[in-house]
Amino acid sequence: MGWMRRTGVGLLAVGLCACAPVGESERDGAADAGVERTALGGRLFDMWYDEIDRVFVPDDPETPVVDGRGGPNGDGTLNGADGRPFANTGHDYRLKNLFGWDMRGVAGVYGRGYQDKPWILATGPLSPRHAGETRDRWIARLAEGDMALGLPAYGDVLSAPEIAALVDFMLAVRDGDLPHPDALYALSTEAPKGFVLAPGGDAERGRRFYAAQCADCHGADATRIIFDNGEQSLGQHARYYGYAVAMIVLAGEPGSDMGPQLPAGLDAAGQTATLLDLLAALCDRGRYPRGAGTDPEVPDNDPRCREYLR
Repeated sequence: MGWMRRTGVGLLAVGLCACAPVGESERDGAADAGVERTALGGRLFDMWYDEIDRVFVPDDPETPVVDGRGGPNGDGTLNGADGRPFANTGHDYRLKNLFGWDMRGVAGVYGRGYQDKPWILATGPLSPRHAGETRDRWIARLAEGDMALGLPAYGDVLSAPEIAALVDFMLAVRDGDLPHPDALYALSTEAPKGFVLAPGGDAERGRRFYAAQCADCHGADATRIIFDNGEQSLGQHARYYGYAVAMIVLAGEPGSDMGPQLPAGLDAAGQTATLLDLLAALCDRGRYPRGAGTDPEVPDNDPRCREYLR
């Protein structure tokens, strides 16, 4: 999914939820450097080349010629650990595509039995195979590439601090210092897109959070901005892809003014609860309708929203 492709004039700097930008004074006073670093890491995990100040446009895998821009070869490709160009097969060199949003590779939401993305890797940071692997090991793997795992080398396009931030984010999710995928949703071969939200969300609390953090940009009914080339309102997007909406609220949107939207000082349990509350609220099709979105609305009894669906 090419997430956050917006339509309309004047929306290029508008994020998923509130308009609070990265680095505003109120956030500088509330968030320490570690929180900022892991949030940056989350945005880099999502779409790193929208977050950095160097040009990188990935090669289009649908065209017969290599036609991107930037990177070590100047053509929108990265190299593998062997120094040879690492082809873009549709992953666009995004870590969220290679590992999946839940960082489990083929066993996760993008893997076989779920969304079955052709480019998904066999394993990821949350896979049992990598349990306990050190920060230094992951930094070296991302910087240099890993032929066995199938990772290109990001050291040619990301700085050492950027790679460290990316790893800090992934390991914070793995180790429970940030919301863990298992606490937000369960995988399901029966559900569209392969996931079902976790129980325990409070839609009323979520509506209050939305009104405070999101409504200024998205409107009271979440239809002011239509995503994915005019396909979905914010409410629809949450009902289709709740795991992705949770990630963007947590870390911010790459390449925009939108930073992390959760209140400062929450531990992982508090962050998880707030995200579930918001997703529960956005499962209300009447309060947060599709508006001008061209995608069909999720039907009655769609399992992704569980009992939150209204």
